[in-house]
Amino acid sequence: MSITLSSPPAAESPRAATSAAAPDPTPRPGSHRDRAIDLVRFGCLVVVVILHSMMSGAQLGPEGTVLPTVALSGTVGFTVASWFFQVMPLFFFIGGYAALNGWRRTQAKGGDWRDYLRSRLRRLVVPVTVLIALAGLGLSVASEFGVSPELLAEANTRIGQPLWFLAVYVGLTSLVPLAAHFHARAPRLTIAVLAGAVIAVDGMVALTGVSGLGYLNFLFVWPLIQQCGFFFADAVNRPVRTGAAWTVMVFALLGLGGLVAFGAYSPNMLVNLNPPTGALVLLGLAQMSALRLGHAWLNGLVEGGESGSDGAIEMRARAWDRVISWGNSYGIHVYLWHMPVVIILIGGLGSVANLLSGVPLWEGANLGDVVLPAIESPLWWASRLPWLITVMALSALLAVGMSKVPFLDEEKLARLGAAVEREVRGMRGSVAEADGSSGGGTDAFADADAGTAAGPRRAAAAVGLAMTGIAIALLIGIAPLIWTILSVALLAASLVLAAGLKRSPLSPARRAEPADR
Repeated sequence: MSITLSSPPAAESPRAATSAAAPDPTPRPGSHRDRAIDLVRFGCLVVVVILHSMMSGAQLGPEGTVLPTVALSGTVGFTVASWFFQVMPLFFFIGGYAALNGWRRTQAKGGDWRDYLRSRLRRLVVPVTVLIALAGLGLSVASEFGVSPELLAEANTRIGQPLWFLAVYVGLTSLVPLAAHFHARAPRLTIAVLAGAVIAVDGMVALTGVSGLGYLNFLFVWPLIQQCGFFFADAVNRPVRTGAAWTVMVFALLGLGGLVAFGAYSPNMLVNLNPPTGALVLLGLAQMSALRLGHAWLNGLVEGGESGSDGAIEMRARAWDRVISWGNSYGIHVYLWHMPVVIILIGGLGSVANLLSGVPLWEGANLGDVVLPAIESPLWWASRLPWLITVMALSALLAVGMSKVPFLDEEKLARLGAAVEREVRGMRGSVAEADGSSGGGTDAFADADAGTAAGPRRAAAAVGLAMTGIAIALLIGIAPLIWTILSVALLAASLVLAAGLKRSPLSPARRAEPADR
């Protein structure tokens, strides 16, 4: 990049940041992690898993086929609950808080945007590559064993649906150094420009009635919420301005309620997610204010509280440490793998219900109705707690297992990328010789590629390939297997390019520049 990015603060309290790296199971005094924020972030993922599990249902078709359905979404109660279950604004807000502190730590260690992007892409792309590869292979095997096309089609869709979050998050991650630069230079103006863009897009949708225009807000809503997280990162060690936080929360909720009442936004906050609207920004401001007000209390909670003996406080603190450390290590894997668990359970229950459908219980009912009860019936509601416990337990076990799937380390990926580049350069040289061109031009081109100019191009290609690979699984699916192969190939290429994001050797003049540039 040619711009001078913002420098890290001269002094930063250890509790002001959270890390994207693997957690220390026993946080030490002076650790940069904010355990309260880590707990909330993991809690957001758990809420999403619960929501998706509650919305997943199935019925038996006339020929005994399993027909997956969406439960609850059309009820008034679900609409009300969506104001509490819609935690994506809070998650992206926390992501902004974590990203800014992670970027500042990278700068403080002498790193630059290449180091930041390389580590973040690997952390995000490797788990989703494993998911797409194994899930795509699993669907192909299931098809060969005669699993119903309806269930396979639903699995193909449901497994890809949560990936929109990863696609957006990869894009936002790549922009953090630039977004941090704008935050340092003109924080309020940056917020105003993004907010104005969100309002403009929502206004165009309202005036034209073309709902597709709302997808432009993917470019503005989530960056705006991330940018708000930067403000939290700056303010986290300052005294809480209770009155200001309450004012922001109340006005955000009143504004959101008023816009919903006038029909500007849907009362269902999940409807406002796709495409994203300004309703999520207002909801996120309320959530941000609530977290600001409760942050100190949460930190006290995870530190064991104040009541009881020293031993009891220490025991509670260690228990919270284990929960938070587990969530930091496996939370993303739980998020990625919970839908395959749900689909497998639905398919299994449907098969058992089909086998038992001929066993009568009372008039108009059979044993299959107990295994797979009608959605929203009393028996269905009674089965939700065991269902949620089963989904969560199996998702946790699968998450731990999938995190152990071996993957090439960065050094091997970088060597692979270098070998490919040598082959490409050799091909260029051969073409140049065949055309009668000078080999020096090719060498000069290769030298230019190895310089600093190649960094932004390589980074843009790595991010673009990652987002495209995820988008294929999200928009097209991972079945038939050809789509899995294409998606995995693009993600693997992204990781190879990212592993090669290294700083070029500095000239003596550049070595004299400040390390925080």
